Amino acid sequence: ASKVISMRKKLLKKFLTPEIKTAVDLGCGTGNDSISLGLNGIDVTGFDISGKMIEKAKTNSKKFNLNLKFFKYSLDEIPSKFNNQFDFAVSLGNSLALIEKNKIKKSIERIFDILKPKGIFILQVLNYTAIKKAESRIVNISQNPPNVYVRFYDLFKMPLNFNILRFNRDNPKDFELLTTKLFPYDKDFLFSILKKTGFKNIKSYSSLNKEKFDKNKSKDLIIVANKN
Repeated sequence: ASKVISMRKKLLKKFLTPEIKTAVDLGCGTGNDSISLGLNGIDVTGFDISGKMIEKAKTNSKKFNLNLKFFKYSLDEIPSKFNNQFDFAVSLGNSLALIEKNKIKKSIERIFDILKPKGIFILQVLNYTAIKKAESRIVNISQNPPNVYVRFYDLFKMPLNFNILRFNRDNPKDFELLTTKLFPYDKDFLFSILKKTGFKNIKSYSSLNKEKFDKNKSKDLIIVANKN
């Protein structure tokens, strides 16, 4: 985990300017991005819808001697006391794709509101345009003996079901199927909703290294936007 974090710390550092003092990690999960920002000297707050994730994030950040704050809120329900609090906001790890269609607009509006003027928002989702185009339903198959994991999509419709089938090689009757509903928001949709919300200077990349985005080929979609 520390290897992942030191890489992420370097990548995020490129976006940080001396003026950036506070950051919010939206859909913080187990806290890797929060910790990476914290190690860059930023005062970080993390939000996640899962209490279990929040507990993990708290434990993980203590391992790095960081005093970060974590709260259990869905993005569309972030309380107004957080308005105008943050210089920098990140939503990485495809977390926006977990937000239902009827809540995405409100979620982006709340992100806009909790940023300070001139605040920067960086989001990363999978590039669903390329995923649909490839029509390859199997994402990957991996092993952690005796278990085999098959990651695959259902047919391409809204929402998209992302499945992980785990089975025991020696006893295939021992299996479980986990399904996550994903909302495959694409670049055009996200750009238009960010614009409508009031974000300016919206740019897309295929990685945090700011490589060029190709909607037919790039694995990831990174969007950087400013609140002016």
